[in-house]
Amino acid sequence: MSKGKNRDARINLATLLLLAAFGLIAYRLVYLQVFKADRYEALAREQRQQLADLKPRRGCILDRDGEVLAISQEAYSIYAIPYLVKDAGAAAAELSLALGRPRQEIEEKLRSGSGFVYLARKVDPDTAERVEAMGIQGIGLEKESKRFYPRRELACQVLGYVGTDNVGLAGLELQYEEVLAGEEGQAEMEVDPKGDPIPGVTRVIKRPVDGCDIQLSIDSEIQFKLQEQLKLSVEGSGAKGATGLVMDCRTGEILAMASYPHFDVNAYPETDPALARNRAVTDAFEPGSVLKVITAMAALEEQVVSPGSVIHIPPSIQVGKYEFKDDHPMPRSDITFTEVIAHSSNLGTIKTAMSLGKEAMAEYLRRCGLGTLTGVDFPGEVAGKIPDPAAWTATTLPTTAIGQGVTVTPLQLAAVMSMVANGGRSVRPHFLRRIIHPDGSREEYETAEGERVISGNTAASLRHILEEVVRIGTPFTTAEGRRGRP
Repeated sequence: MSKGKNRDARINLATLLLLAAFGLIAYRLVYLQVFKADRYEALAREQRQQLADLKPRRGCILDRDGEVLAISQEAYSIYAIPYLVKDAGAAAAELSLALGRPRQEIEEKLRSGSGFVYLARKVDPDTAERVEAMGIQGIGLEKESKRFYPRRELACQVLGYVGTDNVGLAGLELQYEEVLAGEEGQAEMEVDPKGDPIPGVTRVIKRPVDGCDIQLSIDSEIQFKLQEQLKLSVEGSGAKGATGLVMDCRTGEILAMASYPHFDVNAYPETDPALARNRAVTDAFEPGSVLKVITAMAALEEQVVSPGSVIHIPPSIQVGKYEFKDDHPMPRSDITFTEVIAHSSNLGTIKTAMSLGKEAMAEYLRRCGLGTLTGVDFPGEVAGKIPDPAAWTATTLPTTAIGQGVTVTPLQLAAVMSMVANGGRSVRPHFLRRIIHPDGSREEYETAEGERVISGNTAASLRHILEEVVRIGTPFTTAEGRRGRP
């Protein structure tokens, strides 16, 4: 074959190879850009674009006069991308001073090898600014919000607290989580190869909806005085703790509620969980003579006695194997029913209950809401316990009449006393007055008329009797062993 023909053959072969290569390239381009376009577009979008949650503003909690009891403030979380931190030791030394954390703790996180780690959550803006000024590669800031309680210990057990993710964990923060939290939004943003957002290309997909504010029935002045008196009472008596509440007898609005010892809500992670219990709602106890008001209520309503009925008080009463006595002497052996309650006579109350009968006594315990929830808008309420009428023994009636063998919450007792004070109708205790929506509109709490439990005349008679309780008083024993009167 001549040299010319060989050259032409090589040229033709090269041309064919080039055409084949171009054909393959064209096929590959068509395959990628037409048939696989959607898939690769999605992959590119995943690498370049990220979805970010847009946090709503958590609603405030206000007292009845509009004073802020809980509010969300601007805060920042400090995070690290450990593989981007060049000198973990040096970075830990700088960050330790700014964050007030042990250097070793921070260095361990920076050497963890993970892709993302928090170094501190919800620090104040000044601290965040100092960290940002360090310019340490791999250290970043994430804007968040932090719950703040301006009055610190005021209504601490009532308000409760939120976690680091701003979700209510206790108290009214938990009870009204859905109202306060709002709804998260979502945004799409483009990031550079380092994962940092590219300014100006963020697109909001769904705007966040801020949470609603809630206005409570709590009166901060009354709340402060109640907490002050509980503290003084515990210190003066040597008791381990105390619980109290103030409630509007007509509406059921709770004006104040507290247990002592108190705690600073802003420091709840370091607080003993026992201090956070709202014992007026969550703890039941044996009430003793306080429950004689229900025995009196039932006896007056059923006309077993009248306030002026004379009752003979014997030295003791034998019921089965048990002997009941008064724990202090009565002024006379024959006293009026008003005096029975005013002097807190166990024997006079037991005699009245035995005339009333167990069926009626059990019925009035039920009517007064004992053994059932009050329906208060607070998590963790307990119902207490009353004896099952079918299981009553010979001694159940006398012991129940004087408040033994029964457990109630302080809130249940307040509801019973409110019934007496407001003319004989039940009330539903509550904290909420209104919900204030982000647009300024208001949703008022509707107070329903309570059920009539006793007549107005019986309630009036009981109020007179309870006035005598305050006027006459019941002897008590002081911590030093001396007898006295309140």
